[in-house]
Amino acid sequence: MKRPHYAWAVCLGGALSLFSIIGLGINIFSVYQPYIIAQNGFSDAQGSLITTTRSLFTLAAMLTVNQLCARLGLRRVMTLGMGLMVLSCAAFGLAGSFPVYCGAAALTGLAYGYGGMVPLSLAVGHWFRDRRSFALGLAAAGSGVSTIFAPALITRAIEAWGMTAAFLLEGAFILALTLLVWLLVRDSPEALGLQPYHLGGPAAPLPPPRPRPEGAAPALWRSVLLCAFLIGAPAGPGFSHLTMLYTTSGYDSMTVAALLSYLGFMICVGKIVCGQVYDALGGRLANRYTFCIFFAGFLLCCMAPLGGVPLAFAAMTLFGLGLPISAVPFASWAGDLLGDEGYEGAVRSLTVAYALGMLLFGPAAGALADLTGSYVPAYAFFAALLAVSLYLIQRAYRKTGAGLRPAGRRRGADGG
Repeated sequence: MKRPHYAWAVCLGGALSLFSIIGLGINIFSVYQPYIIAQNGFSDAQGSLITTTRSLFTLAAMLTVNQLCARLGLRRVMTLGMGLMVLSCAAFGLAGSFPVYCGAAALTGLAYGYGGMVPLSLAVGHWFRDRRSFALGLAAAGSGVSTIFAPALITRAIEAWGMTAAFLLEGAFILALTLLVWLLVRDSPEALGLQPYHLGGPAAPLPPPRPRPEGAAPALWRSVLLCAFLIGAPAGPGFSHLTMLYTTSGYDSMTVAALLSYLGFMICVGKIVCGQVYDALGGRLANRYTFCIFFAGFLLCCMAPLGGVPLAFAAMTLFGLGLPISAVPFASWAGDLLGDEGYEGAVRSLTVAYALGMLLFGPAAGALADLTGSYVPAYAFFAALLAVSLYLIQRAYRKTGAGLRPAGRRRGADGG
């Protein structure tokens, strides 16, 4: 039996990093947020400012992550991100004032920047020449796995022992996973005397690098960055305020926890499917699939005040299938629109633009809720931004001729 390529072990290490940082640190924070607001007497705007602080420090980390990866290596930087996540859990557990909560959120933001999608995308770029989108989607699904099981467990832990105990237990668990990430991740296949994974196996020559397409003008690339910036609103605060949307619409805490658990399952499915779709259909058709599903999910979220558990689960189904818009497509856009030579810089630029969108739009949901008494206007606003961003990215693909359906897919041994 042929031994799997070590690239899949690196993929597993990336999945564990995202399980901890994005899954437990970012996604599951929405479980804590209503308790933090209620127990400390914070306003909705203050609750949004905590997540906005996180986004600010995510942006700061993303501005330096490429340089840090080049200096320290991907393995060390991803482990650093995990360690910062452990410190963040401890700080949240011991917080007793609004500034301390913001400080803890800042640590989460740094962890996200150093242990999140940028180093994972770079690792996939180093280790995979074929099936990059699938590998990235598979690893990114790790963030959804934690969202399946953790919401109900954390809700019970908070109600039984309090927020401090819940945060500290979470931090101890992430500390154990940090060691596993250190053991699994390696910077490049050359460090182990291997070639990158590619279909056809080690005996077959590596496929040639993808060139930059004609027509990829700087102005057009700026419109793609604007698209990533706009996505930061629905995929960032749009996700993190789901608990507030459904809690303020009359759903009880355990129902909301069940919705988040189901959402976690759909995120896992969505990211794996999204990776397969981008590999199989090409970026142009895959963009339509991802954007339209996510847009439909936001429309159903706007119906939350109507009540009804089936409607809420339908919203989470589409939301989870569409949420990979913030993870998988960026690597595909980078390769399609700037080629392999510009891949690493393009991934960072897209992720920075996305983080800037999360930062600047972060207070919008809470501010609109304070103004209107409902989170529904914010979700309608986020849906409109999705429509604009779809137009921008498809315009870039049309003008460059990139992202067409592959003419054929080579098949070979997975030992690559």
